[in-house]
Amino acid sequence: MDDKVTPKLLTAILSAGMLSFLGILDETATTVTFPTLIKEFAITTDQVQWVNTLVLLVIATIVPISSQISLRVTTKRIFLTGITFFVLGLVIDIFTPRFDLLLLGRAFQGIGTGIGLPLMYNIILTKVPKTHLGFMMGIGTMITAAAVALGPVFGGIVTELLNWRWIFIISIFLAIISAFTGTYSIMQLNKLQRVPFKYGQWLTIAVGLVFLMLGFTNFAKNHFWSGQVIGCLLLGLASLLIWGKLSWNDSTALISPRLFTNLAFSTQLLCYCFAKISTLALGFIFPIYVQTVNQGSVSLAGWIMLPGAIIDALMAALAGKLLDRQGARLPIILGTIASLIGIVIMSIWGMHLSNLAIILLYSLYYGGYGMCFSSLMTSGLTSLATDSHAQGNAIFNTLQQFSGAVGTALAGTLIALSQSNHQISRAVATAIGAKWTFLVLTGLMILNLVLTTIFVPRKKH
Repeated sequence: MDDKVTPKLLTAILSAGMLSFLGILDETATTVTFPTLIKEFAITTDQVQWVNTLVLLVIATIVPISSQISLRVTTKRIFLTGITFFVLGLVIDIFTPRFDLLLLGRAFQGIGTGIGLPLMYNIILTKVPKTHLGFMMGIGTMITAAAVALGPVFGGIVTELLNWRWIFIISIFLAIISAFTGTYSIMQLNKLQRVPFKYGQWLTIAVGLVFLMLGFTNFAKNHFWSGQVIGCLLLGLASLLIWGKLSWNDSTALISPRLFTNLAFSTQLLCYCFAKISTLALGFIFPIYVQTVNQGSVSLAGWIMLPGAIIDALMAALAGKLLDRQGARLPIILGTIASLIGIVIMSIWGMHLSNLAIILLYSLYYGGYGMCFSSLMTSGLTSLATDSHAQGNAIFNTLQQFSGAVGTALAGTLIALSQSNHQISRAVATAIGAKWTFLVLTGLMILNLVLTTIFVPRKKH
């Protein structure tokens, strides 16, 4: 292998990265448009959260089969298939007159992102020389971090100056450019094999995740013991039990359930999921809070989210250095404490958060999140045997998407429940729902602090 990153290889990385960049950009950009979508389509808060929840859920069901797809299909065809689904979703989003068709378009975007999301890192890990691997992995991380930081600002400015459909119009031009550059530059990463596809295992995972999500979101309109809630939750758990039965003795399983018997891995995975739930819940709440409670503009809601995203990226870089020198325990516990302090103060001031307070507290929370999130994944994976890292990585990526969907659904459900009280104004109801969510997230962060203190190893791996 040549000991340098060629222009063609760099173009391939950036072309594949554009698909994941646009997926995250559109997700974070549409968050600030939720109040606009609620008015335009005459929908409720718990319904509008599906604009992002559905995308995350679709990605979560696609990621587990990404490794098998790469063994059966050429790399370039995988890339072009992802672009095709993504662009089809964008076209539907641009022209849809109805909310259900908007969700269909977002689902197609989720399929495209789920296909393309692992591709950029696979190209880096397979083709980049070891002497440049750390730098290029950092570039890959910066691509997704940039999308998180720019999304709310981009969505706010575009919606205020034009309208929300221009988010997708601009994205379609970038996706088409990426398709041309990727067609030229992306090369085959591995030798194709005729491996048997694990249809039963994949379907049981997908069905389990879908029914669990339906159970969580139905709680906004039905009591817990209703068929719509407890029925969906039980069906989801039953499907995952069937997956466990099918996979337990399969040496070539999509994802081996035996990995969950590793207590250090499972507990750090759980903390990782709680952190993602909290982050996506806050990302849902604050754009609505700024516009509905504080009567701010759409673009202001986007700008308010920017400092936290920047601090997240900076703290993630610092955490990486701390992890290399001191091990994962220090950045994880420091980050968890910072996030917990931020959410506790949010819970206390939940009804009266000024825009400045939101900027400061969101930055405090997000800085802590940046410190602990990637460190939890690194520490969790290193607790597994080396030959289990690929499956462990698939588990983390799948549950990251599902946890994000749960976080969005949690916030949307609690705010919708509060807004169903018609005796108070929508602004007051939104603030009450936000405070309820902060209290739930406080509980998750306290549990995170307890679990990380007990189970994160004291010694470097």
